[in-house]
Amino acid sequence: EELLIDFCQLVGEHPGHNMAQAVFNTMELLGLKDRILAIMADDASNDDMMCQALQELCEKDDIIFNARHARLRCMPHTTHLS
Repeated sequence: EELLIDFCQLVGEHPGHNMAQAVFNTMELLGLKDRILAIMADDASNDDMMCQALQELCEKDDIIFNARHARLRCMPHTTHLS
């Protein structure tokens, strides 16, 4: 089952730290900061940077989130690009 929990406009460029802050704000708003197990995204490098920046934001709040383990790539996106 899928559920869209937020859709927000990012102003300016889309580097990882901007994306991570938007995700973190939504997690905080919905009380999900300590409940995220993984991030599913396409294969873009800024998604890797976003997960790393999200890990840093979580660490500041003593939340365990490992970007390396939590970063999942969408197989259809990856297959389509290859």
